[in-house]
Amino acid sequence: MLLKNKLIWIALGTTFFVLIALFFSLNFSTFSILPYSKSSQFNYQSFRESIDSGYSEAKITTDNKGALHLNYKLCKKLEEPFTGVYFSKKDSLPPFFDVSTFNTLRIHLKSIKAKRIPLTITFDYDGFSSKQKEFQYVPYTALVDYKGEGDYEISLNDFKEQSWWYRYHHKTPEDFKNIDFSRANFFIIGSCQLLGAGGEDEIEVSSLDFVNNNGKWYLLIAIILIVFYSILVIYYYMRQKKQVFIPYIANEVNDAPVNKLDKVMQYIAVNYSNPELDQEALQRELGISTREIGTLLKEKLNTSFKNYLNQIRLAEVKRLLKESDLPISDIAYRAGYNNISHFNRVFKTEVGVSPKQFRDEK
Repeated sequence: MLLKNKLIWIALGTTFFVLIALFFSLNFSTFSILPYSKSSQFNYQSFRESIDSGYSEAKITTDNKGALHLNYKLCKKLEEPFTGVYFSKKDSLPPFFDVSTFNTLRIHLKSIKAKRIPLTITFDYDGFSSKQKEFQYVPYTALVDYKGEGDYEISLNDFKEQSWWYRYHHKTPEDFKNIDFSRANFFIIGSCQLLGAGGEDEIEVSSLDFVNNNGKWYLLIAIILIVFYSILVIYYYMRQKKQVFIPYIANEVNDAPVNKLDKVMQYIAVNYSNPELDQEALQRELGISTREIGTLLKEKLNTSFKNYLNQIRLAEVKRLLKESDLPISDIAYRAGYNNISHFNRVFKTEVGVSPKQFRDEK
């Protein structure tokens, strides 16, 4: 009985201190952009394509509840027209807003036609951002799959770099490490990516907040406490029975490739999206010479390394063209093509139609 009472007090004391530590360590603050009021620290303004005439049109209003209404009509001149609204700090305030202490964006949306709405945060990058540069700020974008009016929560981890921006500046994500999330300068709500040329819609945003979703921490603490209580219970019964309990984790058994050709095919299947993938890379990683790799593919599959890799990449391109609404340039990049002109030529040669024609036929 003495041991049991002692373990109960240990469990209660540990739970109390864990919950107190959790309460003081979590961030419950909120940073709000909408609803809008006259005292708001933000300005808002529309944006569109950089063409002289026939461009997309957007009208932005706010109602008496502070909800923002974006009414727009996309232009018919471009294949991928766009418009939207962006928020920035008022001129009398420091230009940046700090989202580094938050992990979630919560937005209440209502739309008539939209199915996929892009949200973008841009960041000033020290040593790169300059008024002399077009698209000078680093954009991070997340897509809202709109299912109907309501609250949508997007993890800030879901905001990703934009491949078109890196291609425009002839840079890679490696050139922009350690983005400072305390130097965000624009928040952008874009037009639906699926409406196409001439599309019209109205998007209503009644609230827009940066918050901290602490659910994962509550779950983690619950798991830790359950494991801790389980250990105490096991310890108690083992002491009662005077037995020794030895915990262990079983080894996982993986089906690894059993021959060189399997190793080559598996490595290509995993790494085909790397535009730098070549036979020399396989030689370094697998210890199989480039000559032997070429011989294996020729004798066993009646193909060359270049053709084999290209067929895998094209298969992924065709899948994404049919199953997603990603821009064609992004699809090419994801499949391992870092030159869009070369990609278009290869696709037309192999498939017989352009990527756009292939997508339109779905």
